[in-house]
Amino acid sequence: MRSNEFTQNYFEQNSFLHDSDKEKLLELVQMVTFPENKIILHRGEQISQVGVVLKGLIRVYDKNNKTVWFVPENSVYGCMEILALKRPSSLTYEALEETTMFLLNYDELEETIKDYPNIATLLLMYWKKTAMDIYSNFYSFLHMTPEERYLQLLSQNSRLILRVKSKDLATYLGMHPVSLSRLKKRYFNSGNDKP
Repeated sequence: MRSNEFTQNYFEQNSFLHDSDKEKLLELVQMVTFPENKIILHRGEQISQVGVVLKGLIRVYDKNNKTVWFVPENSVYGCMEILALKRPSSLTYEALEETTMFLLNYDELEETIKDYPNIATLLLMYWKKTAMDIYSNFYSFLHMTPEERYLQLLSQNSRLILRVKSKDLATYLGMHPVSLSRLKKRYFNSGNDKP
């Protein structure tokens, strides 16, 4: 794997990591590229991997094909059910675009943190980020309308709207595809709040 790319993208920014920490992470990490439309994790599987998306986009959906999550660049990939609860995934993870990730075996990573406390700190940072992302998504469904969620996504990550099929984006936002089409026309064509 390209060790320079790995350390520059994700670990050079964390000054608390010592050289020995970086060397250990390089032993554990592998860089993997999945083609477009490739299922990375099937519902019912139990693969103990965690990683960070370098480029590409992953769609996470349930057995009814409802989109529950997107994992874009610089986001953490991993199935909480498998990692935290040791049970098979109830969701499917699919690469919507060619997707390159840095992957680590989570069990090996947990074993490593016993001897490398700085790696434990890094792992905790990723867990916190994932928890906050999940909380923000949950909060938006409690306190925002589908249109408000759309506008929030438009302001925070407008490119995602263009990268995802409308039917998948609509289920993610909790609306009908026709309603999403109307919103897109209103905000992209009227001159209001263009991304």
